[in-house]
Amino acid sequence: MIKNKKVLIVEDEFSIALDIKTSLEKLDYFVVGIADSHKEAMKYMAETILDIVVMDIHISGDKNGIETAEEIYKKYKTPVVFLTAYDDDTTFKEALKSKPFGFLLKPFKIKELSFAIQIALQKQFENKDKVPSVSKNKLCDTLFIKDKSQLTKVKIDDILWVEAMDNYTQIITKNKKIVVNMFLKEFYEKVPEDKFLRIHRSYIIALQKIDKIETRFVCVGDNNIPISKAYKNQLLERLDIL
Repeated sequence: MIKNKKVLIVEDEFSIALDIKTSLEKLDYFVVGIADSHKEAMKYMAETILDIVVMDIHISGDKNGIETAEEIYKKYKTPVVFLTAYDDDTTFKEALKSKPFGFLLKPFKIKELSFAIQIALQKQFENKDKVPSVSKNKLCDTLFIKDKSQLTKVKIDDILWVEAMDNYTQIITKNKKIVVNMFLKEFYEKVPEDKFLRIHRSYIIALQKIDKIETRFVCVGDNNIPISKAYKNQLLERLDIL
């Protein structure tokens, strides 16, 4: 299903990036942002769970699109479709080394972009099917948090919300707070998608623990958890509203 698939555009020519954004939105993709460099692209990757990246090979900064794509797939396993205005064999062979999920020459038609992304998403789906289930499924209701030489048990249903603290993540339950040595995005990938939702770059909420939603906050008991505009529509889509 295409609708609501989240896409990052990495393109340093802003007018071209806007054209790509318009095309993607016509195809019912959700564009989370436009990055013009390796540094900015990796910032988006760290903060948002993405379905696909549309990447120009020649971008600003100390790393080109090929190097950036290699890093993205190594860290996040997010598929990348390359865009380039260069049709020489050297550029293509260099891009091929990073095992891209698609390759498009500029200028391209909207249908060509649509096909390239659909093929990339299908390849990604097939790759996931080949990966065996991991230990996450062995105890689906429990997490074990490493703390020095011991493991602390946390029941998933006890978690109220989770918040980012620089390079750490803090888990909030009714009775305790536990600090985990990982980024918020990494933690988000460990918990069930049907029970949790990211509502801010720094917060993940347990959907069943929400007591009230205000304009700028989600309320869990007496606690107000900020919600950003970028995530609010996703939250409302997940709720049964009468």
